Amino acid sequence: MLVFDAGKTGCRMGLWVDGDRVGHGEAPGASGIADPGGVDQALSRMAQATDASGSSHPCPGRPVDTVVAGLAGLLSAAEHAPLLRAGLAARYPGAEVIVTSDAITSHAGALSGQAGVVLAAGTGVSVLAVTADGTYSLVDGWGYLLGDAGSGYAIGRAGLDEALRQADGRGGSPVLLDRTVARWGDPRRVPRTVHASENPARVVASFARDVFAAARSGDDASQKICDEAARELALSVAAAVRIAHLDPPVQLATTGGLLNAGPVLTDPLDRHLDQMLPGISRRPADGDALSGGYLIAADPDLPHRRMLSCGHDEGDVR
Repeated sequence: MLVFDAGKTGCRMGLWVDGDRVGHGEAPGASGIADPGGVDQALSRMAQATDASGSSHPCPGRPVDTVVAGLAGLLSAAEHAPLLRAGLAARYPGAEVIVTSDAITSHAGALSGQAGVVLAAGTGVSVLAVTADGTYSLVDGWGYLLGDAGSGYAIGRAGLDEALRQADGRGGSPVLLDRTVARWGDPRRVPRTVHASENPARVVASFARDVFAAARSGDDASQKICDEAARELALSVAAAVRIAHLDPPVQLATTGGLLNAGPVLTDPLDRHLDQMLPGISRRPADGDALSGGYLIAADPDLPHRRMLSCGHDEGDVR
């Protein structure tokens, strides 16, 4: 079985043989399924991730029987699922192809297929709550132009705003301006760097690391950015729990690289969560999106099965 986790920051592939994870490959992320050429780019990235594992055919002498792909943005762009399935089916003839959102595979992996809520926070942000009977609610995941509140992109964008305001003499943060110059040189070059990139959201999100470092050093503007991002993340979690009618105690797992920032972000996040959802328990994920994709394919009884688009089932990826 091949499982893909195709996000905006990176695309990963995992290979399972007889229930054991035996292979891994990585490629750059895709800009977005709904973007012009987004489906072709996602298929290309998944092919690159497979090739990076060391072979264009991941298991020589043995056909691939199942392909699972979790893709960023698919819950909001379900109409692209048939094209994605067709592209993967052409590359792996005879395989059952299951296509869904990376929010769903992340949820299944993070909570080992159980009910609860998962905050997926990286370049973008989505919060998915799933009940035991398969009812679900998705909050945010709108993409960097329309949403992704509290995301790496949002933090990086707010940090760059502070830096460029300082460069213009409109206030802002001298610390973040210094970090912008150290990263990219003349601030006037930043727009060209961002807009010329194949993945502008990822370039902007990369500046979140500088915001975190500045916040740790005591920069007031950066600390405020982190607190506001944490509040937005907590608001999204609270909304997902409310809409799905999850009964307490609610399990909350977090995935994605954003919370690796540590206490500068997690401390205000926990404070806001406690205010909005007293008693909620935040914990690290049990597994990743790749393991979640494997669980979904291997266990037809998981509540996540109703949120799939595949060759043999009439799933729902809306």
